[in-house]
Amino acid sequence: MTNKGNQCAPTGEARAPVPALLLAGSTETNLDRLQREAFLRGKGIDPKAPIQFDIWPDEVREIPNDYARSAIFTVRNKKEPRQSLQNSILFHTEKAVKVTFTGIELRADDDELVWQQILNYAKHYPLGEPVEFNLHQLCKDIGWSVNARNYERLRICITRLKANEIKVENARLGKGVGISLIREYEFDGAGDKGTKYRVWIHPNLIILFAGKNSTRIAWTQYREVTPVARRLYDYLASHKQPFPLHLDTFYQMCGSSCDTPRKWKQMVQQACLKLVKTGMVKKAWVRDDSIFFER
Repeated sequence: MTNKGNQCAPTGEARAPVPALLLAGSTETNLDRLQREAFLRGKGIDPKAPIQFDIWPDEVREIPNDYARSAIFTVRNKKEPRQSLQNSILFHTEKAVKVTFTGIELRADDDELVWQQILNYAKHYPLGEPVEFNLHQLCKDIGWSVNARNYERLRICITRLKANEIKVENARLGKGVGISLIREYEFDGAGDKGTKYRVWIHPNLIILFAGKNSTRIAWTQYREVTPVARRLYDYLASHKQPFPLHLDTFYQMCGSSCDTPRKWKQMVQQACLKLVKTGMVKKAWVRDDSIFFER
């Protein structure tokens, strides 16, 4: 396990996923609650106290490993309409983890960046309390130009991040409770053109971070690379010693619709070069049908 102070390093090795049975919901039983509280205590978190993320350094962002290794954020062509999914099982690189999604398809091009930045605002507050920001600052923090077009793009992203349900569960338990990436939000402004937002993050998101089961992202470099390169970095950074990744496995993790294996291989090769050029990884290359890494 690599120290969290290293901005380009993962915060944990591959672990058994956190049982979604532990996630609190409206149907939570006393047994569920006791299991969840025992899990949090075992990870050094007091479930009776206000729950807050560890405050990571400003130059990094943090994402749960179970999200980093799944197809929650896709890399489809911008011109391709987003899919509307209903209780759909998403690909995950680990067979023991089941991720089920309901909502409009989320993409690495925008939704993943926006969500990671909102979590960075939220790290300063107990989970469940309102987190305030404005669209001008959000544009700057994710590296977008400050203009009306991108303001509207952000509003749509925030709507998608609210209008979903993601369930992460351990298959052998046979039960899971879902949460949204954003629990709810409010905005101030004329009509639907608000620029100041308050969002709430569900406190149970801490379950996916507990026990150092999350990954820190080198933010400046991450924003500069392509969505394919970001998703490749999600995978390799979430493992202390990443195994070679088969091109087809990565294709599924990206939810890509690239129409030919040859074109996909070229896209991944370009992503490898970009990661090396930005210094996010020492070496990354494609040989035969697999992707190899040297940290």
